[in-house]
Order: sequence, then C-alpha cells, then structure tokens
Amino acid sequence: MIPFTAFGISPHKGHQMTLGMELAGLGGTVRSVRPIVQYKQFIPVQNRRNAIGYTLNGSFISGYGGLVAPPFQRSFMGGENDIRGFDIRSVSPVAFLPSSNVITLTNPDGTPVPKNPANPRQGNWTVPIPVDQIVFPGGDLSMWTNLEYRITIAGPVVLAPFVDSGIDAIVRPSQLQIATAQYDQVIGTPFGCPMLDTGFNCTGGSILNPKPSQNLQVLSSTNWKPRISTGLELQMFLPVVNAPFRIYWAYNPLRLNGPANPPIPITRSMFPAGAAGDYTYHLAVNTFAPSFLLREPRKTFRFTVATTF
Repeated sequence: MIPFTAFGISPHKGHQMTLGMELAGLGGTVRSVRPIVQYKQFIPVQNRRNAIGYTLNGSFISGYGGLVAPPFQRSFMGGENDIRGFDIRSVSPVAFLPSSNVITLTNPDGTPVPKNPANPRQGNWTVPIPVDQIVFPGGDLSMWTNLEYRITIAGPVVLAPFVDSGIDAIVRPSQLQIATAQYDQVIGTPFGCPMLDTGFNCTGGSILNPKPSQNLQVLSSTNWKPRISTGLELQMFLPVVNAPFRIYWAYNPLRLNGPANPPIPITRSMFPAGAAGDYTYHLAVNTFAPSFLLREPRKTFRFTVATTF
C-alpha cells in the first residue's frame, strides 16, 4: 500500500487541513483506494488559558479492478481516536451472511427421532435448514467530528467536556460479496425434510426461492445510523511518551438499541407433521434464527494513553 498525504497549516489561526490517500494495487492481489480528509482547529479563549478544539474527519474506501477492499481495511469506529463512548472498533453496520446447518428431528421429551425405528443404526432424522449469521462488515464511508472545551487546571492537567459524533455507513453494498463456494452451497441446498423416501433419505425439501443476494444483506436500520457520545475527560500530558494520559466518562445518547431479525425464515413446512415436527421447528427458530438484540453501551468509563485530536 502506498500512502500519500498533502496538508496545509495556518499556525496563526490554529487550524490545519490534511488531505491524503492510501492506494494499493501496484503488485499483489489487493486493489483498493482510500481518500482521507481532516480539518482541525483550536480557538484560544480566556486569555489563551483555555481553548475550544474541534475536528472534522472523513474517509472512503473501495476496491477497483474487479476486486473488493479487504475486510480488515474497512472502517470500524469507536474508541478514543474518534467516538470515545463506544468500544474500540465496535461501531459498524450490521449484515447477515446466509449459510446452512442441520438440526436433528427431536421429540418433545428431548429424544431424537430415528430414520428407521426398526434399525436405529441407520441414524437419526436430520433436517437441513437455512441460517443467517449476523456479521459486522464495517463501513466504506466514515465521517466523524469531535468538539471539546479544554480547561487548564494546573500545569499539564486539563479538564475537557466533549461531544463526539459520527456515521459509519455502507455506500456500496456490491463491495460485500459472499465467497462463491459458500453462496453456491446455500442456493443449491434443498432445505427442509418433511418426509423420508423408502430408502430413508430426505425428500420434499426445496431450494430458496427467491435466491438471496450474492452480497451481504445489510440491516437498513443500522446503516447510516448516527452515534453521539458526550462526557467529561481529565487529561495529563506525559512528556516521557509524548502523549496525554486520559481518564474519561462518556454517555451515549445516540446508539444501537433494538432488535434485528434474520431475513431468511425457517418455515414450518421444512419439518414433518406431528409433535416432533412442531417441537423441532420452534427449537430451530429459537436456536438458529432468534431476534438479535443490538445494544451498544449507554455509559463508558475508560483510561487511555492516546489522542483524539
């Protein structure tokens, strides 16, 4: 990867604009480009004893030449470098990855149903079911801002009320392609086993119709979801490491706090009629297709040695 940065500084006005770009693709198997922009300013107040500081930041990453950007290079926000009240690299849109699994047909008393009761050695009756795995793919567009009022207490000790806000969004869902082998397995698997044929093999299953997208299915309520964190920070500059030691408490008025339901349903028709089918259907839904609760922290208290500005 080749980083390129151009910037301009105006020391008299205490502000700085930074423009940069990361480019990968001159050799190797990775092709991605990431433009970056940052603007920050400090405004002295109270006879230069205190200061108001703010930053505006943005970046966008995309693959090119028929390739997607590596997953680990996508944007994950949270932590003292951008939005302080959230866990490090925890802010991301939510998506679902289609997959498959099997569940053993089970009686209400918890005993498995054999394929052939006269010959238990043939094994138990199993039902292939579609499964949606919840994943956090990161965004391709990240934008955040930081605002704080730095109050000098004594020497290098500063007290700073702050407000951080940002959005980590997916602009190009086509960059979230599912691996071909896994996708082909999902769309080619007949799900369900409502009956057994004379050879005690599953019959009556069907492939997914309509087929799921070959891209991750992004949960719309988590995309373009703003986060806001506000709180109070105590800073003390450490000359040995040339960085501030910071203790802060943060409250997050805007955060994820709601359910997420898998898009591909497990249906009753995938299971045989009768009590075992009823019981196993509900067991499969509760185990493999629950309603996920997405809940980010409301409050955070943290020690760190790093900088936000």
